[in-house]
Amino acid sequence: MRLLVILILFFVIYLVARLLIGISSLSNQRRKQREESGGEMVKDPVCDTYVPKSGAIEKHVDGQSLYFCSQDCATAFDKKRAGSRR
Repeated sequence: MRLLVILILFFVIYLVARLLIGISSLSNQRRKQREESGGEMVKDPVCDTYVPKSGAIEKHVDGQSLYFCSQDCATAFDKKRAGSRR
């Protein structure tokens, strides 16, 4: 009976260790995917979402670089800026 309890205990420890190793490798995979997908994240000033800098639409405004998640947000920014100049 003791042998059976010990075997079950070792099996549970084995499963927990496997789970922890899997979570760790998944975390490493996600980090690598983030680095490969563009590295630095930038914030869209219109909708406040973060996008990879490499995939963002960049506009230079008043000597400053702004990044947008989509052409729609870039256009909305231009419209809002044009409206505030009047």
